[in-house]
Amino acid sequence: MTSSATEVGIMPPPPGVEPDFSGSRTSLQSRIIVVYVIMTVLSTVVLALRLHTRIFIRRTTGLDDVLVVLSWFGCVAWLVIGFEAFQYGFGQHLWNVTPAQLPDYMRMLVGIIVVYVWTPALAKLSLLALYYRLNPDRKIRTCIYALIALVSGYSLAITIVAAGPCNPLSHADQKCLTDLNLFMACINIITDFLILCLPIPMLRALQLPMKQKVLLGLVFALGSGVVVISTVRIIYVYSMISNPDSTYNVAKACIFSTVELNGGVICACIALLKPFIQAYMPWILSLSSKNGSGDRSRTRKFKMFGKRSNEKSYELGSAEADKGNNKLNRQIAVTRSYSVRDSNTGKSSGGSMDELFAPSAGWNGGR
Repeated sequence: MTSSATEVGIMPPPPGVEPDFSGSRTSLQSRIIVVYVIMTVLSTVVLALRLHTRIFIRRTTGLDDVLVVLSWFGCVAWLVIGFEAFQYGFGQHLWNVTPAQLPDYMRMLVGIIVVYVWTPALAKLSLLALYYRLNPDRKIRTCIYALIALVSGYSLAITIVAAGPCNPLSHADQKCLTDLNLFMACINIITDFLILCLPIPMLRALQLPMKQKVLLGLVFALGSGVVVISTVRIIYVYSMISNPDSTYNVAKACIFSTVELNGGVICACIALLKPFIQAYMPWILSLSSKNGSGDRSRTRKFKMFGKRSNEKSYELGSAEADKGNNKLNRQIAVTRSYSVRDSNTGKSSGGSMDELFAPSAGWNGGR
């Protein structure tokens, strides 16, 4: 777009500022490109590692894998829509955006809202599907059902509101969209926190060597980081209420959103990379084996779900007649095995949380 004396911006510029309709890239747009590309590449790499682990190492896939792939497609759509929206004023000050650009910008804004709603929702549903598959406990599964209903319900409700009462194409007032953004940010923080805390009761019973505790702590720290980013974003969105420069401020908020969306995909993938580490980076796990070997004899072996077998051995002496004054002593080992099951749990759906986090032959270097 070329500058013209007849062109005016949607809002007047501040005193001493000349409007620029050349369409040249702003510093904010440059930052958006850097953050969008880096975060999308990171989530793509981690997702590829997860899919490699599930398809070629574990040789099994589930609903949680499908959901996280759909969430990743949302991250890609977020990047494409953001870059496409540059030509319509996304990342420009409102006084550099013409009325002719506004309808297309609003259409892009609808796409941004829908993607922002469903991309984290699918990542959360993927984690919940994973927890459901691995955990047969009825109480935990009841919590999972409730969170699935909550995430699906508010995502659908926000989509309906954004397409109807708060549709920017038919409502010039941005207050509705700002309020909707605040609600989305709040509900995302709440559900992120609940899903982050959901596996804690399951993991408390597991006795892990220090190295594994550190690795597990990194997983939770990453999830906590997403919650922190969401909190920072809600503070920024709240500060936008009194600022009419929407095309610029929305773009700044979307930088935080990019980290939030791709971070959700990374969190949903990273917990399943243990078999990949065992196969290609066993030195990490050998360190945890050394840390845990000193007190292995004192550690209670615990497997949360599925079979727990105990073995007891008894020695029976036998003797044969002396031959040449050489007495042969032989022993017969009789082994009894039995299984203990919790009758209050439901049926597992093909795994256990023990496979992800607890000590195993792979983690501890074998028994």
